[in-house]
Amino acid sequence: MGVSSRLRLAVLALVSGLSLASAALSDQGEAARSCALRLADPRKAELQSAFRSAADFSAFASLTPGRGFDEVFDNAEALFAAIQTGRCQAVVTDGATAAILAPALMREGLAHDVFAVRTPDQVIDGLWARAGYPSREAFVFSRSVSPSLDPDEVKALVGLGVADAGAYQGALKRMDAAGYAPVRTTAWLLDFLQDEKTGAASGRTALAVRQQRQAAERARSEAARRAELAEFPYVAFISCGMNGTNIAAPACFTDTDLEIRNGSAYGLYRIGNLGEAGPETQRGLMIRLRKSFAIRAQNSDDTLILGVEIQDAATRQVLFQQQASQYRTIRISR
Repeated sequence: MGVSSRLRLAVLALVSGLSLASAALSDQGEAARSCALRLADPRKAELQSAFRSAADFSAFASLTPGRGFDEVFDNAEALFAAIQTGRCQAVVTDGATAAILAPALMREGLAHDVFAVRTPDQVIDGLWARAGYPSREAFVFSRSVSPSLDPDEVKALVGLGVADAGAYQGALKRMDAAGYAPVRTTAWLLDFLQDEKTGAASGRTALAVRQQRQAAERARSEAARRAELAEFPYVAFISCGMNGTNIAAPACFTDTDLEIRNGSAYGLYRIGNLGEAGPETQRGLMIRLRKSFAIRAQNSDDTLILGVEIQDAATRQVLFQQQASQYRTIRISR
């Protein structure tokens, strides 16, 4: 198998009466492979992974620190077979499986050294800073709710007075009672808490604050749209294709050019810089036009049809439409 008969064992106690055991077969020149038993509880699975990736255990087991498992097994029988055949030299199991695994390994003549026994608190102490949390308490809070919270979410919640699972659930209940959000997510909860805080200073509910903000956002959006239409009342689509569909606008300008005067701005575009005129869409190259404009486009393709369409930007009414075959030119001005 390429491994010695000496087995090294490390133990992580997760909760009272339950432990995780990690074992490493000493290797003779070959890179050690790490394996685990699949755990249904995501919190225990995270601690199991953290135990494997810890620098001290990685050094003990001749593993690269900070990495995950090479293989994960669904049952103890498959895991034990992998150990016997040399597929796994570092193994992490739950407590019940460890109780089965240890005597089986002894029966096979694989003696072992114990690495350590660690509690969940000890593992968390080595994990929270590495995971990007500002404190151990912040990490514990992040894992006390489902789904787990990332460091930025914890920081934002703490800043809004929610620092533990009880406060988090209480805030969710207030959000539900207010009819504030369509779904229960942390993102919606953060918005609710901020609006709740804002509303408290002026005697408004969180829902009223949100509705007023949305109304203001709609008004700003509508004003921006009106300003845009005032500056660019028309839109042009320059297409190149067949049967009325656009394939790719540049295909019609291999050896010719597109000339546009747009208000006081002027541009001459060839295939190499055609994208500067406007973005390519399904309808063709889209160009927003001012009140005064002129377009000249010549088709260079012997198969594809060049098309120019001018629309009213507000109503989408077609004001001009023309097509051209090879070397024919389309001109439109206003």
